[in-house]
Amino acid sequence: MTLTACSTDSLPDYTLTIEITPEEAGTTDPLPGGFDEGENLRLRAIPAENYLFDRWGGDLTTESNPADLTMNSDKVITAVFKREPLTMGGDGSQANPYQVHTLDDLIAIALEENLDKHYIQVADIDASASEELQNGSGFKFIGDADKPFTGSYDGNGYSIRNLKINFNKFDQYNGMFGYVQEAVLENITIDNSERLNKLDTDSFASKKQNNQSLDETFELPNIDIADMNGVGGLAGMNDGGIIRNCHFIGAIILPTGGAGLVGINTGTIENSSFEGKVSGTIFTASGLVTYNSGYIHRSFVKGEIDGQGAYGFIRYNIGDIKTSYADIDLGGSLTAAGFVMSNAGIIHSSFVNGKIMGVRNSSGFVVSNRGLIEDVYIIADHQIELYEDDHPDIISELGGFAGRNESDGVIRNAFTAGSISVDGNMEELSLFGAFAGENLGSIDHGYWDKESTGIETGVDEGDPEGATGLSTAQMTGPAAAQNMPEFDWVNIWRTTEDGYPVLRWEEE
Repeated sequence: MTLTACSTDSLPDYTLTIEITPEEAGTTDPLPGGFDEGENLRLRAIPAENYLFDRWGGDLTTESNPADLTMNSDKVITAVFKREPLTMGGDGSQANPYQVHTLDDLIAIALEENLDKHYIQVADIDASASEELQNGSGFKFIGDADKPFTGSYDGNGYSIRNLKINFNKFDQYNGMFGYVQEAVLENITIDNSERLNKLDTDSFASKKQNNQSLDETFELPNIDIADMNGVGGLAGMNDGGIIRNCHFIGAIILPTGGAGLVGINTGTIENSSFEGKVSGTIFTASGLVTYNSGYIHRSFVKGEIDGQGAYGFIRYNIGDIKTSYADIDLGGSLTAAGFVMSNAGIIHSSFVNGKIMGVRNSSGFVVSNRGLIEDVYIIADHQIELYEDDHPDIISELGGFAGRNESDGVIRNAFTAGSISVDGNMEELSLFGAFAGENLGSIDHGYWDKESTGIETGVDEGDPEGATGLSTAQMTGPAAAQNMPEFDWVNIWRTTEDGYPVLRWEEE
């Protein structure tokens, strides 16, 4: 900030210009202006809250405050301030982390000089006052791509309640943490359940019931579509870091969508979850993560996911996901999948429960698979609503488990059950299979419930080998082990008394 000369009734001899660094850090007395030749000024720097005076620069070089200045020429000086050191307890080292008590402490972590420090939360934090931050837009994320958070934050089992986060897509990476790089986030609970309960937003299903158009034209922000992945409740980007035992309860409501917990993950996420609502009006919504090239283990999603593209757990996966699940009410106006849109990595020992509503490309577990999916299942009510539209060239396909299993895709030891219903002109469906719309790869022991789905055809196009339809009685209770003998019933799967099989880790 530069303070410039003010006008006077008579022209002064010389002008004093004062620059403030950082610009919000304080002011001076007297203010800049015009002064007579030889006039002696006693300049005093006045720090703003949480700042300290550091030094004068330019035509006045001293650390004294106040300082004397004689006006014998035009003067340009700089008042330099610095942030007060953190006083939250601890010293910021791994051995003695700073102790976080309040919303103000959270705000201070985002300062550049604090991004490499270590923190531990020592009390529940009521962050309701975040409603007033940044002129009402909310809490500004901690760390960005140029200056990432590289330290650690241990929530220590305490919660952060009612944190209004400024999910600003123009910042590319945002959440509570914007960009974390090789950092550790653990034991964090962001509990925005009160904010979630106050939401007055229409879900995908209610829009359908009210006959509102889901194909309305919106103006996209002037940013690359590829940059729309970095929004998550906890973090926009986890770049090689560890996210452990972290939970977000609340809502991510954005026209451009996002993910419940982390936007982009190239590191590790374990024992973490999202519960609430993710909605993307003109783009996509994903339950836990948008893009994963890292490792996700023992994590889950519970809640409502809707958008033009809606995916219960993740949008893109080229990493490794295991022992995870989505329990969701999901609706997508262009594409929908209970677990993942596109998989080119490994997904194993995971499942989907809930409801799925789709319009065009809709699948119980995966829209397109180019990787390995094994020891997984889906039990969901799947509803497809077909409407006449202006996009006759778009392929519409339905798979009870997979829309398309590509040539390099492998689906092994999987089953799908639950109802499948289609409302509309069936001729608009290009591909329609109880297990897969199209199979160009390998299905090794894939099963579907012919009774609950009401569909006799397992694979509509491509190789049907490996996809087997069974009755409900054959797939439930102890009979499941006899009729799906390829499953590992000792280490991975177990039968139930009268229901479908489950994964053994679900008991733990």
